[in-house]
Parts: sequence; C-alpha cells; structure tokens
Amino acid sequence: MDLRIKSFFAAAFALPFLFSCTTLQQDVNIEQVSYDDEVVSFERRFSEIDAESLVPDADVNGKLLREQRVDDFLEDISFAIDNPSVQKAARARLLALKGEAELLSGSKSRAKSLCEESSASYKGDTRNVILSYRLGAFESGYNIEDSAPVVSEKPLLTLERAISLFKEKSYSDSAAKFDEAFLLLDPLYGDAYREIRDLAWNLRNAESGSDSFGLMTLQEISVMQMLKIARDKSDFLYNFTGGKSLGDKAFFNKVSAAGLLSPVSKPLDSENALGRDDVVTKFVTARFLWNLRAAKRNAADATKYSARLKKSPVGDVPADSPDFDAVLGCVENEYMSLEDGRNFRGDRTVSAVEFSDAVSKVE
Repeated sequence: MDLRIKSFFAAAFALPFLFSCTTLQQDVNIEQVSYDDEVVSFERRFSEIDAESLVPDADVNGKLLREQRVDDFLEDISFAIDNPSVQKAARARLLALKGEAELLSGSKSRAKSLCEESSASYKGDTRNVILSYRLGAFESGYNIEDSAPVVSEKPLLTLERAISLFKEKSYSDSAAKFDEAFLLLDPLYGDAYREIRDLAWNLRNAESGSDSFGLMTLQEISVMQMLKIARDKSDFLYNFTGGKSLGDKAFFNKVSAAGLLSPVSKPLDSENALGRDDVVTKFVTARFLWNLRAAKRNAADATKYSARLKKSPVGDVPADSPDFDAVLGCVENEYMSLEDGRNFRGDRTVSAVEFSDAVSKVE
C-alpha cells in the first residue's frame, strides 16, 4: 500500500476555527503515523460513498441503497472505533471519517460531536480539518488547501477543494483540482472520484442560464428532459417552436408529431409510443438522434441500412429491430458507440451528460 495513504503527518494549525474540535495546540510535534489496512479500507469505503453523494439519486430505490451503504459504514466504523487496541491517531482518523458519514446522513449535531472527539483523541488529523471545513468552521471563500502546513498532507485537501468546487458548480476548476490531487494521492481516491472528475469536465461548458443546466448531473433522464437538453444543444429544434416558449406538453407534442421519437426501421403501435416521463435508454437516444439527423439532411437515407442488410453486424440488435437503422447510423457516424466493440446494450439508461455529448455531435 502506498505510503501516502498509509501515513500522515500531524502538525499544529493556526486557523480561525469556530468549533472547539478545530482548536489545535501550538506545541504538537510533527511525527509520522502509520495506519493499518483497516483504516485504509474505511478511507476507501467512505470515498466511494462520498462520491456517490455528489450526484442526485436516479430513483427512490437508488436513494435507499445509498442510505443503506451509509448506515452500514457507520455501524462498521463504530465497531472499529470501540476496539480498545486502536491507536490514538488512528482513532482520530476513524472518528473524523464517521463524522463525515454522519453529515451525509443529515446529522450535523453528531458530526460536530465526533469532530470534537477526533480532535481530543489526536491533534492535527487531516480528516478532522476536512470535517471542520464541511461543518462550516472556516470563513466563506476560504481555500482549504491553505490548511496543510506539511506538504505531504496537501493532496487530500486539494481533493476536498475539488469536491467543494464541484458543489459550487465551478466545474472547470473542479476538474483541474481533481487531476492535481489524483497525481499525488493513493489510487483509491482516483477510483472513487474519477466519475465525478469526468462529470465536472463534461459540465465545464454547460450554460448556467439554460433550462437544461440543472439536469446535467442526472444519471437517468426522462424523454422530456432529453428534449430540453436537445433544445439547448441543437438549433434545429427551433423549427418546431418557431422561437416561442412552449410548455412541456406542447413542446413534446410538436416533437412527437414530427416523428422524432418514432423508430424508422419498423413502426410501433400506439401502446408502445414514448411518453414524456419514460426513461431514456440507448435505444431511445439512437432513435431520436437518427431522426434528428434525417430531418436535417436527407430523410430517404434514414432506412439505408435495413434496405441493404439482411444480417445485423451488431450482436444484440437484430436486423428486424425497430431501431436497427438508428443504432447502425449512430454507431457509424460516431454519435454513439458499442459497449464492447460488438454489442450496443440498448436497454442501458443514459445520463444527461452522455446524451448532451451525443446530441452535440449531430450536425
């Protein structure tokens, strides 16, 4: 295990903290503290839970699963803290991690109490500083990276800065800070937060004033949300609104009546027609993008694949699929891709960022 996660340096901090848990002694000696694999394991588990908390829950079940993971973490780390053989420095780290998890569960009072207990166990733990920061113990606008008097501790605070910038919707700066932190931290942090870093990078050019901006962190989107993103990304949908500000129902009806939500390879009956609240899959995305391209260019080309191919080159999309032409067209034009070089996995749901990236490629 990398020494950067196995050890940390404890030092005194002279900071304007508001809580007693952040009042650090001035005469603390800098010493190296080694953590065992159990503490490292809790670092990994918390990082994964923390990263998940940064994006909205796709549905009720997803929210319940996340809450259960936090509860399980709290139960397990409490058991580790109560172990009488745990060293003071390790206990301080575990207490701070537990406090951060309590914050995720919505218990600020318990988090504050754990912050104080962590500080009492061992002064200068970096996770204690991070917990204090999340509890609001620093002045507004304070850069937490300035809280590390020892160079070896700064990367973890740089990571916290990246997370803070992501929450503030400063996505470009957030992505840059994530990259900076990943270079110096144990790979476990990159494994946990990589998707958040990539999301920040994809969101960096999103227009904060657009209707779709608030949707961009969603891991699943509805058909109506897909259309809103497309409207902000593609000038072509202007033709369906005439520049007017239409309500959701009117906008959806115009797009649907124009055939942009209907498969071109094989028609569907009315019972299988897409509704505004249906979840967007890769099949739905391909269907919409291919229809959008056909409307922009030559509609006659929309069925060119089914007209000449009797066997599908895509493993899980047969030639008689309603979306056969859409899938082949989107893959060939690199609007979308095969999951493993062979299969499309059309039933997989699509995130807002993923759809936004795909629709921006349609010229």
